[in-house]
Amino acid sequence: MSTSDRELAYCKFLDSLGFGSSEDFSLFEKAMRHTSYVHEADIPIECSYERLEFLGDAVLKLVVSKYLYLKYPQYKEGILSKVRGEIVADKTLAEFATKIGLNNFILMSKNERKTGGEKKQSILACAFEAFLGAIYLTCKQDGYSKVEDFLVSNFSCDMCKIEENIEKINPKQQLQEYTQEKNHTLPEYVLISKTGSEHNSDFEVGVYFEGKLLAKGMGKSKKLAQQDAAKNALEYLKSEGLWES
Repeated sequence: MSTSDRELAYCKFLDSLGFGSSEDFSLFEKAMRHTSYVHEADIPIECSYERLEFLGDAVLKLVVSKYLYLKYPQYKEGILSKVRGEIVADKTLAEFATKIGLNNFILMSKNERKTGGEKKQSILACAFEAFLGAIYLTCKQDGYSKVEDFLVSNFSCDMCKIEENIEKINPKQQLQEYTQEKNHTLPEYVLISKTGSEHNSDFEVGVYFEGKLLAKGMGKSKKLAQQDAAKNALEYLKSEGLWES
C-alpha cells in the first residue's frame, strides 16, 4: 500500500471513530510503527511508537482512574488499583485494539510479521497506547477530553465488566491472600446466627484466623455475610497495622 493510499485508509478509519481527517497524519503514522519496522527501514528509533506509547499510557491511566473513581465510590484505593490494572493490562488493550481494527494499520518488520507479530498482545497494547497519545497531541487543548470520550464511547461496555473483576478481588479474596501469605492457610467462616423468616433471613458470620475471631459480618445470605465479615476483618487488620490495601 502506497503512503497516499495508507493515509486515505487511515483517515477513513479515524473518521469512522469520530475524529474526522487529521491535520497531522505523520503523528498517527508514528503511533503505528513498531520498533522492528524502524530498524528494518533504517530510520531513527524515535520515529517508532515508543514515545507516543509513553504518553498514551499516562493519559489512559488517568482516564481509567477517573472513570473508576466516579463509578465506584464505595471501593477503596487498593481495589480500584487492582481493577485499573486489569483494564490497562496488555490482554485488555490488545482486545480494544482489535475491536476497532487498529491491528490492520500496525507497521512491523517482515520477520516480526512472519512470527505472528500482528497477534502479539504486547505489540497491540503498545500500539493502542501510542494511538491514544497521538489523539491527545493532535487534538491539542481538547486532547484529554477526546481520549476520554473515545474510550468511554467505544469501550464502556467492556469496562463495565470490571464488576466481575471486582468480584474476583473482593474482600474474601483479599483476606485469603493475606492469610495464605502469613502461614499458607485459609480463613474460616463460621455461621453465628440466622434470624428472620425463611424468605427474609439475616445471617451473622464470624471469620477466624489461627483460631482467633477477626471480625463478624451481617448479610441477607451467607455469602453476603461472609463478604461483610471479610471486609470488617481487613479494616481491623489495617487499623492494627497488619495489612495494607
